[in-house]
Amino acid sequence: MTKQSANHKGDKSSGDVYLLQQLQLHQAELEMQNDELRLANEQLELQQLKFAGIYDLAPIGYFILDPEGIVNEVNNAGMNMLGTTKHRILNKRLHSFLSPEYADRYHFFFRDLIRTKTKQSCLLKLLTENASEVYVQVEGIAISPADAMPLQCDIAMIDVTERVNADKNLIKTKERLELALEASASGTWELEPNTMTFHLDDTNFQIFAIENKEFDDKYQTFINMVHPDDRTRVDQHFRKSLNQQSEIDVVCRFLNYAGSECFASIRGHIIHEENQPDRFIGIMMDITEKRRIEQESAQLKHDQQTAIALATLAAEENERKRISDALHDGVSQLLYGIRIRLSALQTEDNLPEVNGVNALLDAVIDETRNLSFQLAPAILTDFGLGATLEELCTRLSTEHMTITGKLSGFARRFSLDIEICIFRIIQELVNNAMKHSGASRIAIDVHKNKLIEINVTDNGRGFPRTAPQQVPTGAGLTSIRNRVNLYNGTLKIESNAGSGTSVTATLSYLRTDKADSI
Repeated sequence: MTKQSANHKGDKSSGDVYLLQQLQLHQAELEMQNDELRLANEQLELQQLKFAGIYDLAPIGYFILDPEGIVNEVNNAGMNMLGTTKHRILNKRLHSFLSPEYADRYHFFFRDLIRTKTKQSCLLKLLTENASEVYVQVEGIAISPADAMPLQCDIAMIDVTERVNADKNLIKTKERLELALEASASGTWELEPNTMTFHLDDTNFQIFAIENKEFDDKYQTFINMVHPDDRTRVDQHFRKSLNQQSEIDVVCRFLNYAGSECFASIRGHIIHEENQPDRFIGIMMDITEKRRIEQESAQLKHDQQTAIALATLAAEENERKRISDALHDGVSQLLYGIRIRLSALQTEDNLPEVNGVNALLDAVIDETRNLSFQLAPAILTDFGLGATLEELCTRLSTEHMTITGKLSGFARRFSLDIEICIFRIIQELVNNAMKHSGASRIAIDVHKNKLIEINVTDNGRGFPRTAPQQVPTGAGLTSIRNRVNLYNGTLKIESNAGSGTSVTATLSYLRTDKADSI
């Protein structure tokens, strides 16, 4: 072998070794890559198991649809919602499991899902095998898992049946409430204390026939809608309830389009909600008709009481007149007859005795005449109130007590009924002053303007303001109050210890009801 051949053989052997080394190196790299692929595959399988667990055990229903809407995959929650097994769901269109009235809604949802490839949502109603109603909130998006893979739609369904049923019940309750409010002529209101925003529903404006064009949901605007005479009271009631967080219960008036008054009962209470500001809510009820019925009932009761009082006073006056006539026509005439007979028996021997008996007879006759006047003064019927007042002052005045009377504004005579009422009030007040005051002077002042005012003042001992128990009471004062009430009047008593007493009674002489029949 030549030297050249030996060199060539050596080079070939060296090249084989190098190639073998390279092959071994590639084999080692392939084994390493194989190990990495195996580990990656294991990790992928592990992630797939985790995803499968989450997917199947999730409380939300998951569906995977193809572009035609056919179900390719569904999890356990989805099967439970449909109430069927997996093999009855796969390879079927999802819309076949929906209630027919929701078909159009699903069609638009799925169309927009494919067209826009953006998130879409809607509310659907499912058809289940047990015929129960299941409402679901559907969220979906269309994606392409990879460039070579077709489009798929990932759908998530959340069971909202309880919420929908609660909303339905709320709507029904609201409808029943609106019907009840409408039947009871009531509307709702709401006040937010933090902003003093006041909300009124349209029913309030319809019921109370008040303008709502300029209502700006402000509390003060609402207060300005209240009748002027009631605004301050209603505002104070609301603000007190706001400060004390107590219930609101107030009655007030509004003026409607025609300017007529309508009565409203406003009631409400505070509502506390978590993470929400406190607010007052309530109802405003039209009680105009109720108030009218109450007023009519009160008037009827008043008329009945008046009729009883009238009958009592009429009977009293008739009995007074009967006794007065008996004294005047019977007893007085007999006394005069006794005096005439006694005068016939008078002689010089019995002159002192007869004069003494005549003096006693004169005293009895005067007392009888006074009693007859007190009971039923005929002068009142014949000559009126002025002459009767003058006669009263003359008869009752003594050397220790002076009674004066003044009558003004009576240009014409009133009916005998009201003149009798005035006289009886004066009579009772004077009798009280004579019995209780220890006065030396009593002044009677009767004048007429828009009202008839009767004032009786004495300079007697009076009584302190802090001792109302010393105010004269009894049948006389009760009789005065009854007569004053018959003429829609008032009675006022003023007194101070040591400075006398002043009693003022006012009567309305414009009455046209049964009081004029006394």
